[in-house]
Amino acid sequence: MRGKLSLKIVLMLQLVFGMALILTALLNYFKFEKTVTNVIASRFVVTVNGLQGDVENAMNLGLSLPELRDLEQLIEREERSDNQILAIEIADPAGTILFSTDKNRIDARLPDDWVRTMSRSDGGIWQESFEGNPVLGATLRNTFGQVAGSVMLRYAKSAITQRTAAVRPGLSIAAAIAIIGCGLVTVVGVWLVFRKIIGGFRDGETYVTAAFAAGGEAASVPKPQGALGDDLVAIVDTLKGAERELKQAAEKHE
Repeated sequence: MRGKLSLKIVLMLQLVFGMALILTALLNYFKFEKTVTNVIASRFVVTVNGLQGDVENAMNLGLSLPELRDLEQLIEREERSDNQILAIEIADPAGTILFSTDKNRIDARLPDDWVRTMSRSDGGIWQESFEGNPVLGATLRNTFGQVAGSVMLRYAKSAITQRTAAVRPGLSIAAAIAIIGCGLVTVVGVWLVFRKIIGGFRDGETYVTAAFAAGGEAASVPKPQGALGDDLVAIVDTLKGAERELKQAAEKHE
């Protein structure tokens, strides 16, 4: 009984601790991933805002977006400044790409939901995804506040995954060590805290078994100690007394 009860308590506590540690590790990982994503995105947001300002300043001189031929050199220079930038594109209000560092994308159309997002933007950075990679966009407006197009920057998702993947082995090792450590502490803690209680249960079981064994007498077995022991002794005495009365009644009836 003692071994089975101890094992059950250890397994139950270990399961609770293990689940708590695993959930903590997952929460920390997702928090780190979100932090890395925001940090990397904020770096490219600065680039998008800079391009937005340059293009709008050029349009304020009276030129339309297709007439700004210097934009091709501008976006190519910005792309070369960071190897994690996959492409920089500038589209007109209808969603047609006018300038792009990816020559195959020139004259291509943006998805309809991108065009709706661009037209509804209040001036902040909007985010989309293209072929699994994040896209940051900013709506361009002319001097009259009308939508004149958008500038978009697409960067590699690997910029995020490489950094998050680097922490996974260390986080897994730390979680495994914590689980093993909690397991050892649990075993020792159960043994120290519950050994007296479990010992009392075992003594009580031995006493009750001896009291009701065929022809057995509990007097030959030490009485269990503590409040539980006193209760067991009182219960055994009551049951033994009832047993004797039943036998006497049965003998008189015969």
